[in-house]
Amino acid sequence: MTRIHPDFLEDAQQRFGELHNVREVMTKRESGAISLGRLYAYVQGAQDDAVQDILGRDLKVRRVYRSLLQKSALVHMPQALAASTQDYPERHADGCHIRLQASRAQSDQLYLIVEMSDQRRDMPQSLHLFGPDETMVRVALPAARNGVIQTIIEKNSDAARLLGEPKTEIFLR
Repeated sequence: MTRIHPDFLEDAQQRFGELHNVREVMTKRESGAISLGRLYAYVQGAQDDAVQDILGRDLKVRRVYRSLLQKSALVHMPQALAASTQDYPERHADGCHIRLQASRAQSDQLYLIVEMSDQRRDMPQSLHLFGPDETMVRVALPAARNGVIQTIIEKNSDAARLLGEPKTEIFLR
């Protein structure tokens, strides 16, 4: 019998849980199931309506997706350490700054601004948000200009709600 040192128990439990989820996703044969290859392609940026649909309704698939994303993300921003007094707290990590700014032209829209300090590195093409309530949103990003990516999101969208939540985990891919 294998014994796990108590210092590594939590990490081992998380990894076994991830493996269990991957095995379950790979062996599912019910209607609407997807292959791990299709899920990985979606992580890499492929558009796939079936994958998007199953991510919205299957928590285990979403967890496998998050695990794959975590291993390939350009930037990972874990939960914010403290709550902010702003409606939309700014987030910083590894040469990246994310913020929301209200649109002066349209009161129901926000500018999502991603600033990358190192313009020599690959620029992200998508923003992935994982809320504390297990919700997930993927936002396609336009091309960067001088290390700055700017797009518009709706003020009442899930993306805006998750960006306002300090416990949201953010990945840039």
